[in-house]
Amino acid sequence: MSTKHLAVTGATGFIGARVIERALAQGYAVTALVRDPERVAARSGFRLRLEKWSIGNPLPSIGQADALLHLAAYIPADLSDAGQAASCFKINTIGALQVAMEAASQGLRRLVFFGSAQVYAPDPGPASETSATFPVHRASYYLASKLSAEICLMAFGKANAIPVTVLRLASVYGPGMHATGMVPAFLRTLARGRPLIIADGGQYSVDLVYVDDVVTLALRAVEKSADGVFNAGSGCSCASLEAAQAVADVVGADRILIGVEAAGTNTAARGFRALEVAKAAKHLDYQPRSFREGIEAWKAETGFAEFDDARGQR
Repeated sequence: MSTKHLAVTGATGFIGARVIERALAQGYAVTALVRDPERVAARSGFRLRLEKWSIGNPLPSIGQADALLHLAAYIPADLSDAGQAASCFKINTIGALQVAMEAASQGLRRLVFFGSAQVYAPDPGPASETSATFPVHRASYYLASKLSAEICLMAFGKANAIPVTVLRLASVYGPGMHATGMVPAFLRTLARGRPLIIADGGQYSVDLVYVDDVVTLALRAVEKSADGVFNAGSGCSCASLEAAQAVADVVGADRILIGVEAAGTNTAARGFRALEVAKAAKHLDYQPRSFREGIEAWKAETGFAEFDDARGQR
C-alpha cells in the first residue's frame, strides 16, 4: 500500500469515526480534524493525531497527507427551510472548496469527497453515475450545495492536477449511527417486542448501505487511485416493509408485530432510487452487503447493545 497518511474531516461523525477506526486498523497514520478533540481523545495514539478545526476556519497542518477524506458538512435541522440555503452553500460548497485549496497548498495528493446519492432525479430504475441529477423534490438546498461542491472540487482538481474521488452515498446505517431514522426506529421497537406500524403501505423504498461497505469503498478508492464519481450503495432498493421484516428476523421478533397503513397519494414520500454499483464493482472490487446481511453484521459486532434499554422494556 503506497498511501500511508490520511487526513479526515468530520472525524467525529457516524461515518468519519468508522473511517478512522478502519484506517488505523489497516496501518494508516491519520490526522483527524474535529471540532471537539475531547470526543476522540481516548483513541489518540502513535498513528492518530487530533487537530481542532471546523469548516470555514483555516486548515491546520495535515502533514502532506496522501489523501484528504472530506466528510464535514452542514445539514440543517429543517431541510425544507429556504432560509438555510445560504448556510448550506457557504459551508458545504464554498467551505469544501476552501478545504481543497488550503490542502493543495500543503501538498495534498488526493481528495475524496463524500456526497449524496439523493442528488439523482427521481426517475424509474436504478441510478448510475451518469444519470441525471436534479434534487428538487426533497432537501433541495442541502443537496444542491453537495452537488455544487462536487462540481467545484472536480474542477479545482482538474486545474491543479489533484485527483478527486466523489462517493455518492445511499442511506447509510450501522453501529454508531444517530438514533433517529427508519432503521434505528425499527430496531428499538421490534427489540422491545412492541407493534410496529409501517406508513405509506410499506412502499417507502431506499437503497440502504452498511457503513463498513462505504468505508471499504473509500479506502479502496485511495489505495487504487480511483478518480471520478462512484455510487456507494447496496445496489438495490429496500422497501420499508421488507426492512422491518429483516430486522424482526434478526432480533428474534415475530413478524406479526408489523402492521402496514394504507398507502397515501404522495409519490414523493416513496423514497429514493436504488444505485447501480457496477462501476465500483469493476474498478474497486466493491461487493456490498444486502440489508439483511448488514443487520446481521451489526448484531455480530455489538449484539445491539445500544438497544439494551429497549429489550428491558418488553
